[in-house]
Amino acid sequence: MLAEYLRPDQILLNEGGQDYRDMLQKMVARSAEQDAGGIVDEILAREKIMPTALGKGIYLPRIRIDGKTGSEVIIAVNRQGLRFEEYGSKVANIIMLFIFSRDDDHAAILAQSLRLLNDDNLRATLLKCTKETEIIRAISDWEQA
Repeated sequence: MLAEYLRPDQILLNEGGQDYRDMLQKMVARSAEQDAGGIVDEILAREKIMPTALGKGIYLPRIRIDGKTGSEVIIAVNRQGLRFEEYGSKVANIIMLFIFSRDDDHAAILAQSLRLLNDDNLRATLLKCTKETEIIRAISDWEQA
């Protein structure tokens, strides 16, 4: 279940970024990781090879870190949508950043996230949320339905 990885202090609501790097840095800063710059560099290198801008306003950047204890999911939701020059016309409304431990089943977490974000009603609900706890509740309710 994705909801078990979510914490209110790791959710950014209507936060902007100058560019994709800046947004990722803000997100990584909410994680337990100390090397935000190095993590962002690795994510962006991976994005050049395999972009995670999926359409429908969804971005799913991710990284696996050796020696990390417990995976983290950091979410940024922006109702207006963010435009990043490197992605042209693709708007970002929901960015889920996954910082995976090598020990967790990252494929299952990603699959659950894709199922969840493919639900048009849930995406609309997430964009209407005004509190971090509402995001967690909406995702938890969807997973339990």
